[in-house]
Amino acid sequence: MKSQNNGLKNIIFDLGNVLVPLETERARTDFRKLMPEDSRFKDPFSLVSLECFTQYEIGQISSSGFFNCLKPYFRSDITQEDFFHAWNRIIGDFPPEHVEMLKNLRKRYNLYLLSNTNESHVKYFEKKVPGVNHIGELFEKVYYSNIEGLRKPQPEIYKVILEQNKLAPQETLFVDDLPENIEAAGKLGIQTLHVTPDVDLPKWFSGL
Repeated sequence: MKSQNNGLKNIIFDLGNVLVPLETERARTDFRKLMPEDSRFKDPFSLVSLECFTQYEIGQISSSGFFNCLKPYFRSDITQEDFFHAWNRIIGDFPPEHVEMLKNLRKRYNLYLLSNTNESHVKYFEKKVPGVNHIGELFEKVYYSNIEGLRKPQPEIYKVILEQNKLAPQETLFVDDLPENIEAAGKLGIQTLHVTPDVDLPKWFSGL
């Protein structure tokens, strides 16, 4: 365990809209092109209320199962490859400055990644981080909702990280963009940083 004068020893990072930008409009545009012109769903992301989205995010269904669940809402001629090309377009490029930030933080803190994600996105982003062969090189351990069978803001997923790595909540900082995820971590005694569009992460962490 790396010790710090400020008492902080561990940092748990979210991925989307924290370390990597989410290109929602880009994905929305691509998905709309795959839907019938007369579709009543003008916004493809209105489909997220379907149960299969949560099932896919906690690993209860496969990528094929997810595609088959949503296929009726798209043109009959689209392939699974077409669908997942648009699906993965939501993930932006990993900023090089965030990679450098993580490398510097690793010298002083134990870093972990906690992401609500899915099989397709993991395969897409894991090996697209500049300067490393695999995103796991930047962290002590990565935690994905589809592998753990749990998702934020369920308190159990935070407890898994704390217990498996013997982390004290008061010595741990959780960094996320969603208020409900921040609130859940805070209730467990974990320090939190709510990332909003005006937060410059490298600048913020340079002040630690």
